[in-house]
Amino acid sequence: MSPITGETLRHLQRVLEEPDLEGERYRLGPLLGRGGMGIVYQATDVALGREVALKVLRPEFTEGAADVRFRREAQILARLEHPGIVAAHAVGTLRDGRRFYVMKLVRGARLDDSSQRRSLPDRLRSFLRICETIEFAHVRGVIHRDSGSP
Repeated sequence: MSPITGETLRHLQRVLEEPDLEGERYRLGPLLGRGGMGIVYQATDVALGREVALKVLRPEFTEGAADVRFRREAQILARLEHPGIVAAHAVGTLRDGRRFYVMKLVRGARLDDSSQRRSLPDRLRSFLRICETIEFAHVRGVIHRDSGSP
């Protein structure tokens, strides 16, 4: 028997994490990013013919407090209406028990990827818009705690 390589382990992790959307109206696209509890993919809503973002609870969080927090996150996003906040449009449960929700797909460069190529006034305007968005959520009792990673 040969040892399992790092590449094989990464492949197995991707297969385990990748959502099975059989029976859903969404077709899976590329991975967009990961956060503390969820993984975000680009997907196609085949019923409406549009691209969306689909966030799925990571496999290790299918039960308990994380599952409850994930559902609450979708509910909060569905209620917050602000240009700087992407609202949740649909929720569901995969066949493996993991929850997911669907959001508008926001296109563009990540702020941390593009900020060095922008002027200081442009970066400060972006920072101000981010602060205004966070204030909007804070006034409504919502605090963002997740630190996502690509």
